[in-house]
Parts: sequence; C-alpha cells; structure tokens
Amino acid sequence: MNNFYNLTQTELSSAIVVFNLLFAFALLLVIVFVYKRTHQGLSYSPSFIFTLIIVGILGSVVMMVVQNNLVGAFALLGAFSLIRFRTILKETRDIAFVFFALVIGVAVGTSHYSIALISTVIISLIILGLYRYHIGSMTSNVGFILTFNAKKNINMDEVRKVISGFAESFEFLQAKTYGVDTNTYIFSIKLKDTFDSAKLINELHDKDLISSVNIISGEKSVEY
Repeated sequence: MNNFYNLTQTELSSAIVVFNLLFAFALLLVIVFVYKRTHQGLSYSPSFIFTLIIVGILGSVVMMVVQNNLVGAFALLGAFSLIRFRTILKETRDIAFVFFALVIGVAVGTSHYSIALISTVIISLIILGLYRYHIGSMTSNVGFILTFNAKKNINMDEVRKVISGFAESFEFLQAKTYGVDTNTYIFSIKLKDTFDSAKLINELHDKDLISSVNIISGEKSVEY
C-alpha cells in the first residue's frame, strides 16, 4: 500500500498524480462551460471540446514528467518536434481557449493549485463579462440575413425602398450569379419589428423579378 503513495524517490506519488489529473479535469470543465456559453458563429465543433480537455490534461502530465528532470524535458521536446498539426482553427478565440486550457494544465502539473484555481475563475469571469456586454462587437441587437434571387435587370433602388420601409438599417453584403440571367443578393438588416419579417418577404416576393426570398436570424453570423 505504501507503493501507491510513494513509488520511488524520484517520482511523484501516485496519489498526487491522480489528484492532479482530476483537479485539472474539473477546471477544464469550467473552461469548456465558458467556451460553450460564449460561443458565437456557425463553426461549433464537439471535437474541439474534446481537444480542450485532452490538451489541458496532457499539459499537466507533461509538467509532471519533466518536473526537476532536465534530461526528460529535452527528450520530450524532441518527441513533440515530430508532431505536425495541420488543422486550421476557424476562429482566433479558439486559439486563446486552447492556450487557456494548456496553461491551466501546466499550472496544475507543477502543483500551483491556487494559481490554477484563481486564474480559471477570474479569466472565466472576464470572458463572460466581455460576452455579456458585447465588448468589441459592432452590433448590440438582433440582426437578420436577407437573401433573394432576382433577374439581372432588377431595379435595386426599388428593392432598397422596400427594405428601408421595414428596417432600421441595412447593408449590402454579397451578390453572386445564379443561373443564366439571375443573381443572388444578400443583405444584413435590422428590422424595426422582428414580426415584420413575413411582411417584408411577401412584399419582395410580389415583385415580378424577385423570387426565393429568405430571412434568417443573423444574431450569431452577421459579424465574421
């Protein structure tokens, strides 16, 4: 039974190893919750959640392996140099969360428990505050994405007049060719009343040269 608590004089006891892994896992679950709570856009991936947890735990393991062992540190560095990461993260904030998870894992692996705990709580509160008060965001209310197909000879001034009758503001985003003589137009709009979306669709659809009118919520996708 004594071997469980102290395997050798040069290794951490098994009890400490188990505690470090479980403590790191608990803090990483907090980071995962914050990531899911503040995620925006259409690029959410469940596998990224898995990656955050594993990266943090592996960081803790690495620091326990190389602790007070210079030879082990160089050997581990050589092993990691053989790894090539080819997956491109779609959002820069994802890189920050990976680094967040790794740093907390490293702190736990070096037995800096108070630093890991306090840092997780304070940084998580900062992230939630930034998300809650839309720091850095150019929009503060719900937006919509308006798309429709129209013939190439459509009078866009008439379209703008129709949209302006229902929207507080709108902005042209994209136009692309669809079919032989048809273009697809995409606008971001802020409706005066969200329940007027059906009226806007009907009024645009009544135009002879317009078809396939769609409005989708752009709350998480207007800014990209």
